[in-house]
Amino acid sequence: MTSDELRNYATVVAALVALLVFVVNSLLTRRNRRLENVARFIEAHDRLFQRDGFLVRNLHAIDAGRLSRDRSDARMEARFHVMLIEIEHLAILANNNAVPRHTQVYMFGWYAQQILTVIGEEERSRMAWELALHYLDDLAKDTARYQSLTPEERRKYWR
Repeated sequence: MTSDELRNYATVVAALVALLVFVVNSLLTRRNRRLENVARFIEAHDRLFQRDGFLVRNLHAIDAGRLSRDRSDARMEARFHVMLIEIEHLAILANNNAVPRHTQVYMFGWYAQQILTVIGEEERSRMAWELALHYLDDLAKDTARYQSLTPEERRKYWR
């Protein structure tokens, strides 16, 4: 074997190693990006459930199926407004495919259905809430489909 042949083999091996490193690095980068996006979603989700927020203050009413809004309560309406802003953050993550839809359904779908019961025409008519309301509507529909699955069928979404 001549030195030229050895050099050619070494070049091919080096190129294969570089390709392998590139593929592994790309896969790891993609995995890390996915984990970072899930972490962002969880952070936004956690902000929705802050101690003094709208959802936490109304958990008993939500669980009992009797969530309502007192529009004359300025503090609670402010909490409701902040909740819609946080829902917009979830919507932005969702619209950019940051988190799988089944994760969104599992973590927030039932609450989306409940929140929609207290959304009034005032919110629906304002351009400022279009993103949040569209997200809630779509998530509620996806949640209804998810709920119609058997527990065994839902299990495949638990990743």
